[in-house]
Amino acid sequence: MVSPLPLDAIAVRLADEGVPLRAIARATGTPSDQLRIELRAAKDRGTLLDLPKEDWPPGFPRDQRALQLSRMVNQDPEAIVLAMQHVFRLTSTEVGLLMTLLQHPSVPKARINMAQRTVDVHIFNIRKRLEPFEIAIDTMWGYGYQLTAEARRRIMELILAQVEKPA
Repeated sequence: MVSPLPLDAIAVRLADEGVPLRAIARATGTPSDQLRIELRAAKDRGTLLDLPKEDWPPGFPRDQRALQLSRMVNQDPEAIVLAMQHVFRLTSTEVGLLMTLLQHPSVPKARINMAQRTVDVHIFNIRKRLEPFEIAIDTMWGYGYQLTAEARRRIMELILAQVEKPA
């Protein structure tokens, strides 16, 4: 049986990978103040190069699929667009709108740089394309639109499966 790593070794490893302090605290169940002291000591010993940031930036995806998709969008945005167009049969405008819904818990109509009626038509078209996958876009009356966490997860799985398919 392999013995588990000590908690401070895990924390140092996560900090070294760029995981913020509060995320490490949540993952390890260690109070942030105590963890901060341990990580400063690790830096003083030379086992940690830099102290981690305090927390993830606002809107940063915490889900592994979201993180993987986010990396892919940065590395090869064209592959993601093509995958979304292939899987859901969306136009490039609809892909952009669906990506916005994937990246944010809720999207106000005012935030989308289109006439409100145009947004409604695109959402209608996206809903029709997502229907066979049993994925729904929720309307937030008087505000905008949102995807449930389950809908987001399902869309990301479908996109990642398409991108990861061998050519």
